Amino acid sequence: MKRILLLMTVALTFASLSAQEKFKPYGYLQLQGGVGTTFTNVCQNKILSPTFTVGVGVRAIPQVGLRLNLNGWQSKGGFASIPDKYKFNYFNADVDIIFHPIDLFTKRWDRFFDVGIIAGFGINHAWNNNISSLPLTAVKEDISNIWGNDLQQTSYNGTSFRMGMMFDFRLSRHWLIGLEADINAMGDDWNAKYQKEKRDWMLTTQLSLTYRFGFSKKKATTPSKPQEIAEPRPQATGSIPVRPVTTPEPKNIKTPEPQNVKTLNEVLQYRINETEATATIVIDKVVAWIKNNPKGKIFIEGYADKGTGTPAINMKYAQQRADKVAAALRAKGVPADKITVNVYGDTKQPFTDNDQNRCVIIIGG
Repeated sequence: MKRILLLMTVALTFASLSAQEKFKPYGYLQLQGGVGTTFTNVCQNKILSPTFTVGVGVRAIPQVGLRLNLNGWQSKGGFASIPDKYKFNYFNADVDIIFHPIDLFTKRWDRFFDVGIIAGFGINHAWNNNISSLPLTAVKEDISNIWGNDLQQTSYNGTSFRMGMMFDFRLSRHWLIGLEADINAMGDDWNAKYQKEKRDWMLTTQLSLTYRFGFSKKKATTPSKPQEIAEPRPQATGSIPVRPVTTPEPKNIKTPEPQNVKTLNEVLQYRINETEATATIVIDKVVAWIKNNPKGKIFIEGYADKGTGTPAINMKYAQQRADKVAAALRAKGVPADKITVNVYGDTKQPFTDNDQNRCVIIIGG
């Protein structure tokens, strides 16, 4: 018990250490595939069957979501008294409520790892049962609930309830992969034989791929460039006027020719996982600036947004973006000693909008 509490504490601490971000409601589509089995007096590994699920859901608040599932394909059954097995097709339509307990302890809703506790209710239909092809006269179990092809009852209709758990891992802002296990309580004649419990139990374990969509979006704005803060000038105090101090011009010193001393401040924006410096107009503008300012220096700053990835991954992308901008400038003839690269990953966010922080800022001075 102590180890379980320790693991939960570590997981919650890891989630809480991530940067916080306001929750954004979203919908999602989900595909799942795996295996299922029914609990009966036959060894479960002999009646494992493939199962697939298509789901659509919505998560309007961080702690609770709602999902509609269509699950099915094939299930198998058997009797302990004979070696033969039978199989049938089925589908389940379920409505699930998914509770996300970690979100009770952290505001980092878009973290790398998530846990869901599932409770649902559904309707079931099964058909194409080949049980009648078995030597039923040799069966010693009660088969009063039998149904199948060429029998009086050829299909099954019923209701079910279920519980389960899901574990999701974020690949990007929109894509998740995961693992889900569910225990389904079906009607007693689900597997076409009587078992006294009045419920047949089916376990499914599936891998999942989820696409999230519909995040609330902010109004698109032109990225604002970081502002340079000028050092404040000393203010005069009291009523005594401050006279400007003049410095006599040195003699015999040739006045240098005036040069273009404009500063440079450019921003390259990137899509998720993008690192290539494709904004050739910006690169050409920087090359032209250094030609007009031969004594100038170029400072390249690499950033990544906190809304996607992990700190280590974001630092890697920020480094690649900054390095490729520097390489593009050197390829255009900018001397290497004129370029300084600084990488901040997601430790600094120069813009208020999350997506704008996937950027490289180029400063010349």
